Amino acid sequence: MTLTTRARKRAAALLSIGVGAAGLGAVLALLALGTPPRQWWMWGLLATAFVALEFAAVEISERIRISSSLMVAFTAAVVLGRDQAAPAVALMAAVAMLQPADIAGRRWQQPLFNFGQLVLSASAGILVFALFLPSDGLSTSDLPLVVLGAALGAGVYDYLNYQLVAGFVRLVYAGREMPSWTSLMGTHAALALLAVLGALLGAAYLLVGPIITPLILATYVVGHVGFSTNARLRQAHESTVRGLVKVVEALDPYTKGHTERVAHFCHIMAEEMGLTWERMERLRWAALLHDVSKLAVPAELARREGELSRAETEEAVRHRRVVDGVLADVGFLRPMVEITMASQALLAGPEPWRPARLEARILAAADLFDMRTTTRSYREAVTQAEAFAALRAHESLLGADVLDAFEAAVVRRGEVYGLPDEESAERLARQVRERAIRA
Repeated sequence: MTLTTRARKRAAALLSIGVGAAGLGAVLALLALGTPPRQWWMWGLLATAFVALEFAAVEISERIRISSSLMVAFTAAVVLGRDQAAPAVALMAAVAMLQPADIAGRRWQQPLFNFGQLVLSASAGILVFALFLPSDGLSTSDLPLVVLGAALGAGVYDYLNYQLVAGFVRLVYAGREMPSWTSLMGTHAALALLAVLGALLGAAYLLVGPIITPLILATYVVGHVGFSTNARLRQAHESTVRGLVKVVEALDPYTKGHTERVAHFCHIMAEEMGLTWERMERLRWAALLHDVSKLAVPAELARREGELSRAETEEAVRHRRVVDGVLADVGFLRPMVEITMASQALLAGPEPWRPARLEARILAAADLFDMRTTTRSYREAVTQAEAFAALRAHESLLGADVLDAFEAAVVRRGEVYGLPDEESAERLARQVRERAIRA
């Protein structure tokens, strides 16, 4: 069912209120049933660190933000003790509800949702972790159990947090999808390590004493610097790629929009096939880069109206390989360039790379599909059904797994490309259903 913009805003407001109310209920219940923090000075110090790290959350990938505040939560759970752990962390999450952007934008829905989401996920994770904490003092023999509990508690926190955020994104932002849970294994592992490190820092505090507090705070800073450095590096890489794309778009008007559509097609195929988020990121960047090597193609070929002859195509490929070779010498670009080169080799024939890597087959399918469903100077676009039929003619090269995923992803999202054709969507849906039955 498609929601109107007004309906989405109303649903988002109701969701924010509902999640916020659930978070408030969780805080009150934990304070009533548990033991409020007794060492308020220590709670205040850790709460300050928790809030600061939440405020400084960094983007490690598109639509994914992460902070090392989870480390502080698990430290607090160990330091304050089993009976105080959940109430103390719930209060920390409650005071971290406001973000600088929310304050500047005078937003209320996002902070309210953040409040409920943080409280519910953090409380659930710490409640699981508390089951593994000793009730009568901690010793070194308890550390293996503490580590196990921290990993399990982080998993509960991570999963609940993901589901809440993904639900909010799907409801509020039409057409915007979070990466699947299974594609974020690297992020899940990072959060589990943060939780384990936080728990060990708390254990060190209890075993060594308050003298170790400066070292704990320094560890928090180091953790954040690592995340922020990674984020800045990613942003610099992204800016470099987009700068190259803009140069190509300026030289070739057709390319404008083509790379973004190809990147979208690659994303939905990769998501349908369950690729990890790291592979999806590399594939997205490869899609954005796949036409950059056009810069080396002579103008009389690049701007030629009509299809190129076989000899002209081979000449264009030779020129493109020069740029690909230069780009491959740049360390962070090499994995993406390898995908684009494999995709070009796959389409050039007659001797494609065998076996072609999955990312290259996905990129080739996306590129061919967009070329057929957009109007060029020398031919009209075809319908979506005709474009997929043409791809099926290359199934031996592109792979049935890629084409099945492509059709299923487009149908599931209700997307239609190419010339208007009312029958295309229904025909594709029927084909996907028939394949599912045969499988």
